[in-house]
Amino acid sequence: MVRPISLISIFVLLNMGIGRMFQVSLGATCFSELTILAVTSFVFWTFSAQHIKVWAQNWEQKPFGKTLALQGGLSITATAMNILIGQVLVVFMMTVVFRCASPNFNLLHAGLTNNIAVNLFCYFALLFYFVNKEHNQKIETPIAPIPGAKIQIEVSRNGSHFLLIPEEIIYIETSNNCIVLHTERGVFVKYQSLRSVEKIIGSNTFKRVHRSYLVNMNFMDFHQKNSNGDGVLHLKNGDKIKFSRTYRKNLVEV
Repeated sequence: MVRPISLISIFVLLNMGIGRMFQVSLGATCFSELTILAVTSFVFWTFSAQHIKVWAQNWEQKPFGKTLALQGGLSITATAMNILIGQVLVVFMMTVVFRCASPNFNLLHAGLTNNIAVNLFCYFALLFYFVNKEHNQKIETPIAPIPGAKIQIEVSRNGSHFLLIPEEIIYIETSNNCIVLHTERGVFVKYQSLRSVEKIIGSNTFKRVHRSYLVNMNFMDFHQKNSNGDGVLHLKNGDKIKFSRTYRKNLVEV
């Protein structure tokens, strides 16, 4: 698999190639601008990669639309910061080192060179690299089973792997193509369907209250019904989740 440093290098070289198309000179000034922008971009994205890795770990924990909007805003912010840093350095070099009489002209060239689209592509290339790596991460060492537990669910978070027992799970919700387990030990994401995990843990304690929610009834506090039959389920940990009238009979049985 291509490493982040290789992805960054590819986009930096691509940016230099595109930038050369907007230059009108083959002199030292032209290549100085390109070099400054290439170095600043490489350093900036190398530093930002660690932050993008953290953001990628939360990719599946929110609805796709909200996640995409959030990442879009972050990508625009990162791109603007990178371009601004590069332009400031270019103007400094042009006015102090090369003593150009028109720094604004070079600033315009810098904006064209440090192509916005390439920076956005670089951000999302790094983001999806880490998302894919998190998704495909395999267990390297076996996990010791929990003594006396008949049912155990294997989960992972930030590279660490855990075994959960159903009694620790407060509720489970679907999110994109995975499920999010809200437990007494925190939140875990697992690539599995809600229906399949429902079959594993059984229906004695866990009840489906919505097509997107499976709740441990031991953590239910009370529920409020709306006029249309739907409502809100209040849990002992303070969370509120909605239930549909289709599954309200499961609450009545409790």
